[in-house]
Order: sequence, then structure tokens, then C-alpha cells
Amino acid sequence: MTLQPYNPDKLDQLALRLLDQAAAIREMANVCREHQIGDFALHDKKASEWCDLLERWTSKARTELQMKVIDVRATQRAEAVARRQEQ
Repeated sequence: MTLQPYNPDKLDQLALRLLDQAAAIREMANVCREHQIGDFALHDKKASEWCDLLERWTSKARTELQMKVIDVRATQRAEAVARRQEQ
């Protein structure tokens, strides 16, 4: 697995891709309701597995981002203290 740098815009692009898929599935649900289709069969094993993996990946990524925020804040505080001591 290769780490890829993500800026806020790239994160937004990923989120929009996921939202597009969610919107397509919601549209399918609405079509089923509209046409009173109550038993539309899908092969969902892989999709469920992917969702589980995506949820774990997102949780891990959020934790890593929180750690990076803590590191950035600590660095900024240390630099602020150093500047005050120089004055």
C-alpha cells in the first residue's frame, strides 16, 4: 500500500466520489419505491466488505490526522515560546 499526499481539495474529490455512489444507491432506492419494487436482489457481499474496510480506513485516517494536528499545535506552541524567550 502506497501513502499518497492529500490536500484538502483531494480529500474533497474523494468525498464527492463517495457521495456520488451513495446518491446513485439512494436513487435506486427511490426508483424501487416509485415502482413498488420490494425485492430487488443484489450481490452485496463485496460491497459490504468494501464498506467495512472503508469504515476502518476512514477511522484510522481520522486518528492519524488528529495526531498530525496535535503535532502541528505542539510545534506552533514551542515556536511561540521560543519567540517570547528571544524577546
